[in-house]
Amino acid sequence: MATIREIARKAGVSHTVVSAILRGENDRVRYSERTKRTVLRIAQQLGYRPHRGARSLASKRTFTVGICFAWAMSEVIRHPAMAFVMAGVSEVLGRYDYGLLLRINPSSEGYLPTPQIFHANEVDGVLLIGAIRHDDPHLMLWRKSSLPMVLISTPPENLADINSVDLDNFGMVVQAVNHLARQGYRRLGLVLPGLDYTCHQENLRGFKHALEELGLPFHSQWIWTIGYTADEGSSFARHFFALKNRPEALVFLAEMAALGFARALIERGVKVPDDLGLVVKEKFAGQMKCLPGVAALEPSYFQLGAVAAERLMGLIQKRSEPPVRERLPVPLRVEGQTQEVTRP
Repeated sequence: MATIREIARKAGVSHTVVSAILRGENDRVRYSERTKRTVLRIAQQLGYRPHRGARSLASKRTFTVGICFAWAMSEVIRHPAMAFVMAGVSEVLGRYDYGLLLRINPSSEGYLPTPQIFHANEVDGVLLIGAIRHDDPHLMLWRKSSLPMVLISTPPENLADINSVDLDNFGMVVQAVNHLARQGYRRLGLVLPGLDYTCHQENLRGFKHALEELGLPFHSQWIWTIGYTADEGSSFARHFFALKNRPEALVFLAEMAALGFARALIERGVKVPDDLGLVVKEKFAGQMKCLPGVAALEPSYFQLGAVAAERLMGLIQKRSEPPVRERLPVPLRVEGQTQEVTRP
């Protein structure tokens, strides 16, 4: 196995410089970007792989990131998006030669655990993943913790300065409403999985904002929370079409329930967008191909995980300062065309 001294000899620099480059440090040892590229290329050519234990002793780091979900694992595995989030996290951490330590959340049901779920000197940083409730009692503890942390979700407004990466839940709804308005719809409704969660509260704010900006009416009775399953989507369809006074178009953000709703539309012979304007947020790519004419919001959950992991590494390596706050735009696919949200 190649050593640091072998890399240094081939690169024509000292082993101190090579060691600093491989550890991602440049505060005590200065080197040029050209030297860094040369050293990393030679290290890859020689198949260099640092000894994790020795590296930890030398740097006083664990080279491990803690992972915890806001939900029980039985719920996590029901949502395909979480697999894509973890794939994005894993790809980025792999580039830094970091490992993962998963802890099971004893609280669950949308509430985060306390920071004590990870022992001292066990991890270098933590990613907290999943839709969280607006009244989470432990988020303030994480905000005060000295452990670098990034929340992959939307924090409540009173903790907006906590490190977080999420989809642009406000902007995606603004985009959806604008799309439906351009098609001529004026009576719009919104379907959500629930309103106890910060991300869905942000969706609702975006919906109200977009209607107000366009001078369209807001009807509170046309805001529905319906749950997460396809069966709940089918039940909602029966309720929706039984209404005498109903909207002309829907922004449908209950992703899995949308499958049952789409099936009900097909069975009823409802044409989209002629009979009903519809924008659906997809849980996985191509989810709504079964329903011709539908407009689909296509979030990249892989990118969400990758960006969050990259931002966490920036905090761990002190390349960036808190608070980190990033919202990822969500493309809207319309008849094969893609456009990105521009948040007002």
